[in-house]
Amino acid sequence: MIMKIFAVYDSAVSAYMSPFFMHSRGQALRSFCDTAEDVNTNIGKHPKDFTLFELGEYNDSTAGFTLYDCPHALGVALELLSAR
Repeated sequence: MIMKIFAVYDSAVSAYMSPFFMHSRGQALRSFCDTAEDVNTNIGKHPKDFTLFELGEYNDSTAGFTLYDCPHALGVALELLSAR
């Protein structure tokens, strides 16, 4: 099965958080927005600082990675929340 690879960028510290895997972009966006709505998380406390990126794909049948040449920004938490 092909899984999508995502990571969240924290602009306040200029670093990406550890990557994570989801079945689809929509699933990752929903999870990211749910986290951003929770004020008990860093993303929820500072939604303007966090951006979700799609990095590529992982094939769990072959253990192969296909990474994009450049990460694809999917949205800043604050903007995604206001669009909900």
